[in-house]
Amino acid sequence: MYRVAICEDEAPVREENARMCGEILNRLETEYSLQVFSSAESLEEALHSGVVFDLICLDIVMPGKSGLELARELRMHDDRTSILFISSSADFLLDGYSVRPIQYLLKPVDEAVLEKAIADDLRLNHQARAVLIPAGGKTEILPLGEIQYIESRDHGCVFVMEQEERFFWMSLRQAEGLMPGGQFCRCHNSFLIHLDKVVRMDNHNITLTGQKQIPLSRRYNRQFKNQIARYFGSRQ
Repeated sequence: MYRVAICEDEAPVREENARMCGEILNRLETEYSLQVFSSAESLEEALHSGVVFDLICLDIVMPGKSGLELARELRMHDDRTSILFISSSADFLLDGYSVRPIQYLLKPVDEAVLEKAIADDLRLNHQARAVLIPAGGKTEILPLGEIQYIESRDHGCVFVMEQEERFFWMSLRQAEGLMPGGQFCRCHNSFLIHLDKVVRMDNHNITLTGQKQIPLSRRYNRQFKNQIARYFGSRQ
């Protein structure tokens, strides 16, 4: 769950930024929660009550406490939460970067630029690094970065890793449900591929790192091409 806060004192801007964030995260196939705040004080109250956010989209110039003041206070005890400044002025650009924001955007926000900032933050700071696999009353932890693909085989699934293969009694559909959204895609009835491992493809085959070739079936052709275009497009 990617938890987003939007802090903006102007209601129309607040609503528009919330709309864009929601649509972007839906396109990125990311499960999220989104809360809006009309002042730095109301956001600060939520933070003090224990509410945790992964990303705060923060206006700088607001009545009362400024977004920059709140960000400085937050950074005194929190290096994990990502901050994205949204301002009507570039005057605070240098001061803003003292609290290590992921981006400083000027109003009105360009949705494509906002999408890239959010996609980069998800990939660099909030992407799952491991998957938990239930297996015979215990849980196996597999590093996501080592999984090349998952193959339906012998009434179960083989997780093909960089250095080994791991077999689990589950369907490919069940395995797909365990994977983080957007990183893996079905390309065939029997194969689920880690998109980060794709180096080349045509209408019939997908080549992964290590030159392993996986079939691309007609049934999944368009779906796979659309998803890999979104995946690599968000990383440009």
